Amino acid sequence: MDFFTHFLMGILLSIFTLNSFNFSVVLYGVIMAVLADFDIILEPLKRIKDTHLLSHKGISHSYFFALIVSGLTGIVFSLITQESFLLVWIVGFFFYSLHLTLDFLTASKIPLLYPLYKKRIRFFIDRAINIVLATVSGSIILFYFVIFFLWPSLYYSPIIYPILGFYVLYFTYRIATKIILQMAFPKHTHFIPGIFPFTYLIYHNQSSDQELTFKLTKKLQFRNKRIVLYETKIKKGSWKEEIYNQALQICRKYVFF
Repeated sequence: MDFFTHFLMGILLSIFTLNSFNFSVVLYGVIMAVLADFDIILEPLKRIKDTHLLSHKGISHSYFFALIVSGLTGIVFSLITQESFLLVWIVGFFFYSLHLTLDFLTASKIPLLYPLYKKRIRFFIDRAINIVLATVSGSIILFYFVIFFLWPSLYYSPIIYPILGFYVLYFTYRIATKIILQMAFPKHTHFIPGIFPFTYLIYHNQSSDQELTFKLTKKLQFRNKRIVLYETKIKKGSWKEEIYNQALQICRKYVFF
């Protein structure tokens, strides 16, 4: 998920859930909602031990890590502000986990349940960076910065409800679309979300004794028309299959492919 949407979700949900607490707690929630993307600090450790867990969207994107980080930051925050450590720990874990859950809904696989389940997983209802969603989120953040300095009373006003409602509807629609369409697709066919909510791609990948078949189709929801973007066949034992297998090896080495 893009940084703007992570940041905005932190703002909206911190106002919605923490408005009865001090502003410092609200601000702490917002910070924790974006903290996971600062996992670049783990890169020096990656040079010592070469593992994907120490790369971006590695172990920092697991609920287990969220529990530890929220506990450590909670100790510091509670000492500075004199807030209840238990309250701060819960708030920190919730908002850090919010970030991870949103990333789980995008293209990049993450070790969300590590170490209980060590494989990277995703649900993939949106692009990792959807320029349309990022633009909308960035515009709303700019609006919130303006009212924070010019009309502070509006910051905690009911104005957040329609905005929050829009995002709840957006993600609910995307999730429902993925589930319904994927269940309706035949075997070896996969749903890929489009940039806009009502567009998506259909990826078909099938193997027989003689060849591999690939097909990518663009579809506009609520219309029967389909546009074939790419279609090819690779004969088994050919030089193309060898290149294809090499590409698969690269995908396993570089987790963002």
